Amino acid sequence: MNVAFPAVVLALLVLPGVVFRYTYSRGSWGWTSPVSFRSVSDELAYGAIFAVALHYLWLLLAHLIGYSADFYSLLAFLTGNFGPNDSAYNHVLLSVARNASAIGFYFLSLIGFSAVSGRLSHALVRKLELDRNTQVLRFKNEWYYLLSGEVLSFAEGEQARTVDGVFLSAVIDHGDQSFLYRGIVRDWSFDSDGNLETIRLTLAHRRSLADDLTSKSPAKVGEYVKADDRYYEIRGDVFIIRYSEVRTINLDYFQLAEEEPNSPDPNAPDTSLTSDRNSGAA
Repeated sequence: MNVAFPAVVLALLVLPGVVFRYTYSRGSWGWTSPVSFRSVSDELAYGAIFAVALHYLWLLLAHLIGYSADFYSLLAFLTGNFGPNDSAYNHVLLSVARNASAIGFYFLSLIGFSAVSGRLSHALVRKLELDRNTQVLRFKNEWYYLLSGEVLSFAEGEQARTVDGVFLSAVIDHGDQSFLYRGIVRDWSFDSDGNLETIRLTLAHRRSLADDLTSKSPAKVGEYVKADDRYYEIRGDVFIIRYSEVRTINLDYFQLAEEEPNSPDPNAPDTSLTSDRNSGAA
C-alpha cells in the first residue's frame, strides 16, 4: 500500500478542525481581519484538537440516525499494516465500496458544519465582546484592535473609554528628509501574508519633522485636526499611507463632543473633535 495514502486519510480527518479554526479566526471582518498563519505542524496540532470534538459530535449524530463507524477499516487505512493478498485489505476495500456515498456525505456535511460553526462562534465572541474581556479568546489581529480603538476596552486596561475615532500621526522619510503625516483613520488593509499594508486617512496634513515646536505646553482641545502654519493640507478625499514606509506611528483616541443648540461658545475651536487627555502638539 502506498505510504502517502494513510497521510491523505489523516489529513482528511483533521481537515474539519482546520476549517473550523480558519473560519473562526477569519470571521466576518473581511480584509480587515488577517489570519495569522502558523507552521504546518502547528496548524495540524490545533486542527487535530478541534477535529476530535467535531468528529465525536458527528459520529454521535450518525449513530442516532442509524449509522455506525467502521473503526477497524479506519485503523487499517491509517496503519497500512496489510498487503494486497491480506483478508483485511479486501475487507477494507469492500467496506469503503459499500458505503462510499455515506462516507462522502459524512465528510462534506462535517466540513460544511465546521465552516458555519466557526463563523458563528466568531460572531458570538464579537457580539458578547468576549475577546475584549478574555485574552484566551482574543484574535490574532492586533492592528484591528489598535486602529479601531477597541484596545482601550480590554479587561486588563486601566479604564474603558468610548472611542469615536482615531487620530494618527506617522513619520515617513523622503530622501534625506523626514515628514510628519497626520489625519483621521478611515480604514486599513493587509497583504496576503496578514501584515498591515496600507492605512487610509481623511483630513490629512503633513509638515517637515524639522519644524517641531519648542514649546512644552500641552495642546489645546481641538488642535489635533486644526493645522497651524507648519502644516499644509493634502488635497483629496482619502490619503493612503504604506506601512512599509512608516518609521513611527502615534495614535490618539478621541470622542466627539456635542454642542448644545443656541448656545455657541465664542472661544471654542473650529472643530468638534476633542481628546479626553492632553497631549503635546505634533
